[in-house]
Amino acid sequence: MRPETHEKLKKIKKISTILRALCKGLLALIVIGFLMATVALVANRGGSVGYFDFWFRISELSLGHRLLVLAMSTLTSMVMIKCVYHLHQLFGNYSREEIFTGESIGQLRQLGITCVLWGVVKVLWVGLWRAFSPHPPHSVQVSADAIPIGIIILVVAWFMEMAVEMREENELTV
Repeated sequence: MRPETHEKLKKIKKISTILRALCKGLLALIVIGFLMATVALVANRGGSVGYFDFWFRISELSLGHRLLVLAMSTLTSMVMIKCVYHLHQLFGNYSREEIFTGESIGQLRQLGITCVLWGVVKVLWVGLWRAFSPHPPHSVQVSADAIPIGIIILVVAWFMEMAVEMREENELTV
């Protein structure tokens, strides 16, 4: 291995280790935020809860609506946790110098699926907000931009998977 390549691998390992630690912290923050939203919705002591640009005043929600918002909050938190978990795993692979491997490609594929889910959740929040808002606006901007991004990530993962298979086939022919 050339010295330049070895230095690049060292940088990848170092940065991946740092990013993996940040993912752990982010996972903790997501769980804390979810628990806070859950307590607020169950206790009904006032305040607001929501994700993205769609917020609900808890005092204006009936018990049924609070439970539905809690279900959406749970779904949203699960998608966020899935995203950060797969990033954590991917950076773990990179920190072990497992960059172009089937496992890393699998994590990348899961990130693509998570982006699609993220876009779907954002659309669901718009629907929920319009349904429960006392004075819904006539028009709402729906941002499902994560869906095409997720599809592109899935295509890139598919290309990488084919490239790894071609590399392994070439290594066997030698």
